[in-house]
Amino acid sequence: MRRVVKFFQFVILTVALISCNLSDFQLNKLATPTGLSPIIYRPILSATYAVKDYAVVKEMSNAPFKEDSLVFSLLPGYPLDGMALNTTGNDSVTVIIKTLNESPMKYRYTLSISGTVLNSGSKQKYLSSATINTQGDVIENSRDSLEYHLSATDIVNLGQANQFNLSITLYQPDKGPVLANVLKESSLSFLIGMRARINLFKMKG
Repeated sequence: MRRVVKFFQFVILTVALISCNLSDFQLNKLATPTGLSPIIYRPILSATYAVKDYAVVKEMSNAPFKEDSLVFSLLPGYPLDGMALNTTGNDSVTVIIKTLNESPMKYRYTLSISGTVLNSGSKQKYLSSATINTQGDVIENSRDSLEYHLSATDIVNLGQANQFNLSITLYQPDKGPVLANVLKESSLSFLIGMRARINLFKMKG
C-alpha cells in the first residue's frame, strides 16, 4: 500500500514539474552578475540653512547689498561618525543633490568628502536665484537637482571618508536689487543622498 501511495506522489510531482513554466523562476538572472546587482539608496543630509546664521551682511535694514559675492561654509568638517559609508561591492555610485534657494542671489556650492570634491563638474555653473520683484522681495523660490557620477578612485575615497564639507558662494543675480534684510532672512535647503549599484559577487562574506 505504501508503494502505491509513493508511486502516486511521484506521478503528481512529475506532472507538476512538467506543467511549470521555468521562465517564472528567472534562473537566467541568477546565473549572471547583472541579475545580482541591486540598486540601493542612502540619505546623507537633509537640512535648511539661514543666511544670517552663517554669513556676515554688513549693510543695514533695507539697504542694497553691494558685494559681488558672499562666501560661507555650511558644514566645515561634518563628522560621519556612526554612518560610515561601506562601498564594498559598489560598481557605481551617484551623488544626488537637491537644493531649494529662497535667497535673492544665484549660487554655487562645493560638496567634498575627506578632501575629495564630489561635484567638481558644477564649478562652472551658476544655480538660479529666487525670483524677486522690483521692490527686492522674493516672490518665487528656485529649485535645482543635480547628479554626479563618481569615478572608481572617488568610490574608494568615499569608503575611507570620515567627514564631509559643504560650502556655498552667493552671487549677485542677473537682474533686480538685493536688499540686505531680505538676504539675511533668506535660507537655502539641501537634500543629499547617494545611489549605488551593488555587485553581490564582490561582497565580502
